[in-house]
Amino acid sequence: MKNLNLLYFSPTDGTKKIVKEIANGIGYGYKEFDITLPQNRIENLFFAENDLIIIGVPTYAGRFPKPLKGYLDKISCNKAMAVFAVTYGSRDYEDSLLETKDLFESKGFVGLAGAVFVAEHSSTSKLATNRPNSDDLKIAYDFGVKIKDRLENLNDVSELKLEVPGNFPYVEKNLPQVPMAPETDDTCVNCKICAKHCPTSAINLEDCKKIDPTKCIRCCSCVKRCPFNSKKFTHPGFNNMKNMLETNFADVVRMPEIFVG
Repeated sequence: MKNLNLLYFSPTDGTKKIVKEIANGIGYGYKEFDITLPQNRIENLFFAENDLIIIGVPTYAGRFPKPLKGYLDKISCNKAMAVFAVTYGSRDYEDSLLETKDLFESKGFVGLAGAVFVAEHSSTSKLATNRPNSDDLKIAYDFGVKIKDRLENLNDVSELKLEVPGNFPYVEKNLPQVPMAPETDDTCVNCKICAKHCPTSAINLEDCKKIDPTKCIRCCSCVKRCPFNSKKFTHPGFNNMKNMLETNFADVVRMPEIFVG
């Protein structure tokens, strides 16, 4: 039996839910590495041949999350098997799954399986509202069962030929990255929930109204978690993007896709 490990980046918890449900389907006890917060991206990680890792990340503009690229230098591996689980907000995952697979396989991981799941869009609740839902989680669980079955019937790692959708070179949006951050109104009580959950430490812990726009990745963790709805983006660039998404994709229903090597 493999040592099961969960490695995930999940600012608004959608990816975390999927990764854990896949693990439940596999049915092994597991060790958890939640690398969402900066303080959890400090230690070096090594995975050995007897490890199985479920790697979960959200899609950002069709790609692997840029804030994690530097941390990959601290992750090393000796032929550990990996399951790649990518979430997206019902627009398009484009090259995010392929890029995730390529990045980790280049570090010595062996791709066993991959999947894309839908999670409520970070920028608007009108896309993939309340997903992953019970149907999504059932598919994630069944995916875990398939992974366990594949492992138990695998004679040699050389049998694995995992292929996932995507294109190389990866998609480039060529959009200007204007620094921006959410604004905070007077209903804020400085409870610090937003700051404690910010994946880039952009929010000042002493005064949560102070946010560094050069660090903000617009994951909207602070917006979604605030118990008083005190934070929102008002920048025209953000609102234009949000309006485009709602106009073109609010009625689109996407389903999970799974791939086993």
